[in-house]
Amino acid sequence: MKSQWLFGKYPDLLVLFVPVWACWLISFSLPEQVLMSDVPLWVWVTVVVGIDVSHVWSSIHRTYLDKEEFSNHRKLFIVAPILSFVLSFGLAAISIDLFWRCLAYVAVFHFVKQQFGFMRIYKARAQDFRKKVIGDNFIIYLSMLYPIFYWHTQPDLDFAWFVHGDFIQLPAWNIDRLLVKQVGNWCYFGLIGFWLVEEIQSSIKEKQEFPIGKCLWVLTTVGNWFLGIVYFNSDLVFTITNVVAHGVPYLALVIFYQTKKQDIKAPKRWNSYAKTTLIIVISVLALALAEEYLWDVMVYRENESFFGSLIAYPDELPSLIIQLLSIGLLAIPQVTHYILDGFIWKNNAKNPYLKKILL
Repeated sequence: MKSQWLFGKYPDLLVLFVPVWACWLISFSLPEQVLMSDVPLWVWVTVVVGIDVSHVWSSIHRTYLDKEEFSNHRKLFIVAPILSFVLSFGLAAISIDLFWRCLAYVAVFHFVKQQFGFMRIYKARAQDFRKKVIGDNFIIYLSMLYPIFYWHTQPDLDFAWFVHGDFIQLPAWNIDRLLVKQVGNWCYFGLIGFWLVEEIQSSIKEKQEFPIGKCLWVLTTVGNWFLGIVYFNSDLVFTITNVVAHGVPYLALVIFYQTKKQDIKAPKRWNSYAKTTLIIVISVLALALAEEYLWDVMVYRENESFFGSLIAYPDELPSLIIQLLSIGLLAIPQVTHYILDGFIWKNNAKNPYLKKILL
């Protein structure tokens, strides 16, 4: 039987869990003044550019730069960026706010599905097929959808997914919001607690190894989404916890998949794996910096203090049509990433290595 861990016990703890837990510890240790401040430039560069935008670009090594993968998904890989541009440009031409709103909801779906996908891998590796009153699928979705629902009921939160106002606000209810929050939180943690107790009892009753990897993944998801959205009302905390919990695992997964695939095709020495890792990390960081520079110089002019010190900005913003075209083009990597992720991690004939590597 395969290990119930994804990469291995200690790599999983070090890469998938400890960074998220460390974000929590940092968040709880920060004074109120810092929590309520804007995201500092160095945090934005490190977290948003270095992790979030970079993880989007990492999928290029799993897709377009892999000849075999490109051959298996040729039509999809050609159509996806074209569709991404058409949709992004069309929405931006109608309304910039509409573009960001649609992108925000697609991003939420993508984030939720990634957490679900990792959980399913953990279940498969642990051969965890037990039937329970509260299923794993329900609990992983609950862990994220309740905080998102809460977000939609609170008009005064100090953070946003992409831009303020990108989520629809549900009509204000003529009831005590604090009471609703307390009842919601009790139901939320009550269901999660019942699920965990059932996991422990089921493992003991059936004399099976406790699926610690899966449970850690689910509980870390619970903690991250609740703390980042419901508990802290901080743009800084939401940005760091959200990005680290999503981007770091995906980057690690792409590196793991590509190195293991190399090993299946032709076993290599450890320094070949280190070389592959280095190439992926350096290339995605360079692409992420280039993309964010273009977003800033062509559209927003919000981080000239950083990018302007590297490459001088033109004196004036481009015309509106050039800005709309820029949004359409610059959104291609992100939207394409969202589209392709729904196909390249499916266990089917077009992904022949997936079962060997992950399942």
